[in-house]
Amino acid sequence: MVKRHELRESVFKLLFQLENSGMSLENIFNLDEEESYDAYVKDTVTLIYENKENIDKIISDSLKDWTIDRLSKMDRQILRIAIYEIVYSDIPYKVSINEAVELSKKYSEKDDSYKFVNGVLKGVVEREEK
Repeated sequence: MVKRHELRESVFKLLFQLENSGMSLENIFNLDEEESYDAYVKDTVTLIYENKENIDKIISDSLKDWTIDRLSKMDRQILRIAIYEIVYSDIPYKVSINEAVELSKKYSEKDDSYKFVNGVLKGVVEREEK
């Protein structure tokens, strides 16, 4: 059985490809003929893609003296996944933040990006709870 962490990594990789390839959502899923994506992965990528405008607004509203376009491509995808989970799913926010931090430690371009990701997400949670 595939762990949720591994599924999130698949979501991360697909979102990254989607944003950087210019391909359609359908083409991204069919890109690797040997890879059969779990329903969770397809649903999550699709819902993040469909709600990207709102998710990106939440990210932008959480940044201080920074814009979403200045974020690294990796951090942007990691934040999108976590914010999707926090706002649109029933996954506990602490799990989403922890998973985002772990993804950031593994994939982000800067060694301390995980601190930035953690701070942004904690700010999102504080605003969402109000």
